[in-house]
Amino acid sequence: MTAVSGGGELLRLAIAILWACAIACLLWRALRQFRAYEVIGPRRDLDLGAAPSLAVIVPARDEAAVIGRCLAGLLAQDYPAGRLRLIVVDDESRDATAAIVRRMARGAAHLTLLTARPLPPGWTGKPHACWQGALAAESDWLCFMDADTCAEPALMRSALAAALEHDADMISLEPAQELGSFWERLIMPAGLFAVACARDLRRTADPRAPDASVNGQFLLVRGAAYFAVGGHAAVRAEVCEDSALARRIKAAGYRLRLFGTDRLVRTRMYGDLRSLWLGLVKNASEVFGGALPTLAVALGGIAVAAAAPLVPAWIAADPGMAASPVALAALALAATASLVVLASQLAAARYFGISWGYGMLFPIAYVAAAVLAFHSVLARARGRVLWKGRLCRVQRGAAHGKS
Repeated sequence: MTAVSGGGELLRLAIAILWACAIACLLWRALRQFRAYEVIGPRRDLDLGAAPSLAVIVPARDEAAVIGRCLAGLLAQDYPAGRLRLIVVDDESRDATAAIVRRMARGAAHLTLLTARPLPPGWTGKPHACWQGALAAESDWLCFMDADTCAEPALMRSALAAALEHDADMISLEPAQELGSFWERLIMPAGLFAVACARDLRRTADPRAPDASVNGQFLLVRGAAYFAVGGHAAVRAEVCEDSALARRIKAAGYRLRLFGTDRLVRTRMYGDLRSLWLGLVKNASEVFGGALPTLAVALGGIAVAAAAPLVPAWIAADPGMAASPVALAALALAATASLVVLASQLAAARYFGISWGYGMLFPIAYVAAAVLAFHSVLARARGRVLWKGRLCRVQRGAAHGKS
């Protein structure tokens, strides 16, 4: 009986050690990303007298709810008006998007509305709209921004200063996230934490690595480099055209950088559960690098969600624990690892400015995020995803920029 009990205690200790090592590894990866993640703020070191010409291109399809806020921020830029163009490409919107842009353009000579031509075969919607805007820009630099972003006045000046300082041909900014609904606040922090643990974003700036992690909500690219690699026409069939374009930029020998910012641009990506579901299903498989890595991350998230409460509870259920130093050590180790998981989720909730209660719900959040990831893989396997009322067909190899 003593031998059996001792074997059980050793098994619990081994499980506790494995659990603690797994959490330590994940935490180390997340902290490594955090330390390497360069954040930029407002800058005033760009010589506006010699500022290059810049065109901001906003592809817009059914964006009546957000386009006004987006353009208000862009119209308030402290960039020389004679060197700045704002181009909104109305991508066959079925709402009042075009009417809102026309009204705002009446008092702004540098704001132009383009009406996108009908979507040709072999193109997805956003690359088609971006390409038409780029062809009309005639500027030294091109900036592609999503309509759900809101810019501070120093955004363009600061982003261009960062690009020139780092001798980058393309930079991408990670906007500050605004989380409104219950599902946004529950799932988005879990998804972004999973990205921090699963991906090595430092490789984006490494010219020797093919990795190109970017955020398509803000892409600033040198015009000569953009057209040299074929621009959005070269990634016309991609559902996640931002990463595909960035990979082409790197493959051609141009320099790419990714920066964070919480003071220059912000976004609310999804306003309700349906848009969140469709958006993450569209992007998740691409973000994690394909079907197998996405499935691995999803299963890992479920494992963490289940193990955090269950491993300490299982060890504590040992009837002889109080009299066993080995069992007590196992419980202390497992409980510490689970508390680290909880603390990281509470810290994430604080970072995103939401209630600590969402951090407490992290097991539900990780399971929900995993379900989304599974659906993303399934949608890719079927070869089609739905976005903005269009059924986008995913070609084989598209997740790796080989369409």
